Amino acid sequence: MGKQATQLLQKFEALPAADKRAFHLEIFRRTREHPQDSGSLTDEEIGEAGRSLFALLDQEEHAARAR
Repeated sequence: MGKQATQLLQKFEALPAADKRAFHLEIFRRTREHPQDSGSLTDEEIGEAGRSLFALLDQEEHAARAR
């Protein structure tokens, strides 16, 4: 992974959960509107994306219950 990508990910990790969710949604929207063929994803990459999204949604659900 490149230096800029690493820095971007570090900044992303520092965001509050609500901002992370907004970022996720914007990335999904942009990639749908401007598809790029970067090759097929591996099963492991797809699984990791699913696990990450599930963890974020789970975290939001727990935060909502605490309110």
